Amino acid sequence: MKDFKKMFPMFKYNPDIVYLDNAALAFKPYEVIEAGNEFYEKYSISTRTADSTLGIKVAQDLQITRKIIANFVDANENEMIFTSGTTDSLNQVAKMLSEVITEGEIIFTYYNHSSNIVPFIENFKNKNIKFTYVDSNEELLAAINENTKIVAMPQVTNNFHVYYNMKEIYQTCKKYGTILVNDAAQAVVHEKVSINEADVIVFSSNKLFGPTGMGALVIKESLIDKLSPKKWGGGQVQAIGSGCDWTSRNTMVRFEPGTPNLAGIFQFKAAIEFINKVGYQTIQDTEVEIAKYLYDELMKVPNLEMASHRGDRVLLFNLKNIPAQDVASFLGHRNVYVRSGTFCAHKFKELPKYNNSYIRASIAFYNTKEDVDHIVSLLKHGGDFLDFL
Repeated sequence: MKDFKKMFPMFKYNPDIVYLDNAALAFKPYEVIEAGNEFYEKYSISTRTADSTLGIKVAQDLQITRKIIANFVDANENEMIFTSGTTDSLNQVAKMLSEVITEGEIIFTYYNHSSNIVPFIENFKNKNIKFTYVDSNEELLAAINENTKIVAMPQVTNNFHVYYNMKEIYQTCKKYGTILVNDAAQAVVHEKVSINEADVIVFSSNKLFGPTGMGALVIKESLIDKLSPKKWGGGQVQAIGSGCDWTSRNTMVRFEPGTPNLAGIFQFKAAIEFINKVGYQTIQDTEVEIAKYLYDELMKVPNLEMASHRGDRVLLFNLKNIPAQDVASFLGHRNVYVRSGTFCAHKFKELPKYNNSYIRASIAFYNTKEDVDHIVSLLKHGGDFLDFL
């Protein structure tokens, strides 16, 4: 298996790290880091400084980047808004939709991240809106009806692996005029995401080897033309008249007031190009091999209770009679990084088949069998927990 760790400087400076918290944040390859450095070192000019050689270059690079990121999910540049991340994207779209939807039903899954629930609750709580939660793909399909205005769901969750057929779900939504919001924060690094199977796509760059503080809000052009920005400021204004009258520019910058995070945007572009260079097939093949090995080896650990399936790239488990947080802390103090808890997906605890807390190991294509061997070796030495505690 190819040593993908050589692409990431975190492993150069932390050679002994075993990093299994990729569902939260992925490491950055050299070219992503260099894209930020290049901007600051060579052409650190605002897009507002348009009447200059470097200003024109930055503006052109920005538009090229918008197109590249949009095309990554089969969209066009007039459908893609730069944001600070998935949470920001969901807050913006929930607020925009709340102005055009006043009654009906919003459907969530029990596995939604809180960021794909709370913005809708806050923006629709004073409207005649019913909030419904569903479990499986079949339950979701059965729940969509003529009263369903929005379905907000993850293509891939950050917890349990629940298969959702996005094409089938979107076809059902179209039948009833329902808006489908795809939280693709977890999916986009592992598999294809497409605006052809949703009305809205949101994702962050930090989970696909890009910078923190950057994200995308992609809205179908037929829908975005019905929505109004919820942030205001410099760059979006065409003119200000008397009283309360003002007009906005009729470009995507109407949704992006203020000076953009240009270094982050160009690093975002580099991350997309990195994914395209490595290829989804390589990523999937490598991750599935490691995921199966991790599952098989964890099942050899005494008193381990597995809550995921073989091949899942996010594995949830517990050790009998040891709190999940204690296990995560034990491993973390030995340079093995996992997570514990419910991972901001609080609603799944309401389903009787699940516990209130788990240890989560989430892999990326740079993880190795040696990483697996190390975490399993630590977990097998249960006596060490007593000394640690």
